[in-house]
Amino acid sequence: MSGTFDALVVADPRFSGGSTSALVADVTAMAGLGMRLGLLFVRSAYLDDARDPVNPAAVALCDLDGVTPLAPGATAEAPLAFLHHPLVFARGIEERAHLTASRSVMIAHHTPFRADGSLEYDPLVAIRRAKAALGLSAWIAPVSPTVRAQMAAFAPLLRQTGDDWPNIFDPADWPVTRLPFDGGPVTIGRHGRADPLKFPATGPEIDAALPAGPDIRVRVMGCPAEALAVAGAHPEEWEVLPFGAEPVADFLNTLDVFTYHYHPALTEAFGRTVVEATLCGRPCLLDPRLEATFGDLAQYCAPAGVADAVRRLAADPAATRLRADAIRDRVIARYGAEGVAARLDRLRRDPGCASRTGGAVGPLTLARKMAGHWRRRLAGADG
Repeated sequence: MSGTFDALVVADPRFSGGSTSALVADVTAMAGLGMRLGLLFVRSAYLDDARDPVNPAAVALCDLDGVTPLAPGATAEAPLAFLHHPLVFARGIEERAHLTASRSVMIAHHTPFRADGSLEYDPLVAIRRAKAALGLSAWIAPVSPTVRAQMAAFAPLLRQTGDDWPNIFDPADWPVTRLPFDGGPVTIGRHGRADPLKFPATGPEIDAALPAGPDIRVRVMGCPAEALAVAGAHPEEWEVLPFGAEPVADFLNTLDVFTYHYHPALTEAFGRTVVEATLCGRPCLLDPRLEATFGDLAQYCAPAGVADAVRRLAADPAATRLRADAIRDRVIARYGAEGVAARLDRLRRDPGCASRTGGAVGPLTLARKMAGHWRRRLAGADG
């Protein structure tokens, strides 16, 4: 199979979380512009369990107008190529193809360093293996300033796009169907995978981040309740729903405030749930570590400050709603699908950036971390 396209997209369709949601939104938005897209699905050693199913949302992309599935061994060319997720390529992919693009970018949905400072994947290896398997020489397109700062540590051996490539959202998927603080009981909450790392580390911090009480109701969709209880938290005081029990937009519209605080062992590369909440008109109280990504689109506090912050928002509902409306408009301008054409135009003209300025670690530290990473890999440990 061969062909000429407006863009090529390469991804492993087995991811179940935010990276596939981002892939789906990107491809859908580009197809909506009338672009002709060549889509190659690959299998990465990173997801080496043969039982991992493909994500139906990814497979459904093949049915979009303008999308052509590419088979392994395909020869294809385009002005742009998008390779999703360095972890896919860092461990190697099974497929080979002959792809050519004037500009290729590897969208970095994940930070290379873990929160403890160890190296989870080597982006230089990801780029090299993608080149060997597909023929594409990729720059890194970070999804956030957090990812950009970590990738800068590898400069000048890799080049990043001048602009980040954050997740794309169609505002029509995230309507405001109920205004926050509309006179009912004040309800706060959050949603996400039922992973203990998505919550603070200790019971008191977890309880403070989601402070159920006489004047605050808590709803959580996706909650490892047993693990949180073992940590000393009291999730029995919340309304807990299984992940996916309600459409996410419907769930978010039941909240007056979206809150999100997480474990010190977790680094959030982006934070899709925050954008979803703002698009649904919810004010957000977030972990201060997310300020680098979202800036003045949210408010930030430690878990201990959540209850007081919620009460301040509830004390002036009209002002809170006005701010939420203004933030929603800015979020649409920054992350909305209608901005994709302008993003693509900037990417075509992008000179790139190979500066170490703002890098998360220095050269000597990076060398030690890379050595430790490869020692773990050679020893058969997860590296």
